[in-house]
Amino acid sequence: MKRANKIVYLSLGLLLIAVAVLAYLNRGDPELRRALEENREFIIRIDGVDATAVSLQALIDSDSEEFTTNFSTSVSAPRDIKLRGVELRALLQSLDVDLSGVSHIVVSGLDSYYSPLSVLEVEQEGVVYICYSMDGEILKPQSEGGYGPFLMVIRGSRFAQRWCKYVEAVDVISS
Repeated sequence: MKRANKIVYLSLGLLLIAVAVLAYLNRGDPELRRALEENREFIIRIDGVDATAVSLQALIDSDSEEFTTNFSTSVSAPRDIKLRGVELRALLQSLDVDLSGVSHIVVSGLDSYYSPLSVLEVEQEGVVYICYSMDGEILKPQSEGGYGPFLMVIRGSRFAQRWCKYVEAVDVISS
């Protein structure tokens, strides 16, 4: 076997091992993810420390808003949908989360999707929502083929690509 071929095979082998290790490290705690979905909760973390769990019932009991927005994905035709949810800004304020000194906020989903948000986006009124209802029905969890139990929506974004389905955590990260 030529030396060049050996280098290519060795490089591919090392790359495969690196991908496997990173996939393992990124998988999170499957039991925690299952519990969050079953209990219909998500976690608020401040600088990596779990601060509180927010339940579906807590959002329903809070000052939620209903609004219509355009839902456009790469696999479906654009359509207007009616969502009900709580502004992330208001939710964080109600939990006494101080956004001064915060560099960014990351919303993560049970499917390992991450949507970073600027503090300016979150602080704007009527922009970022954690939704629990679509077209009058409580969002179904991922295990039932839905987008929930929670869906982070950025109103006014042209496409839903920055939205986060299956919200499992909101990480508030200081500078």
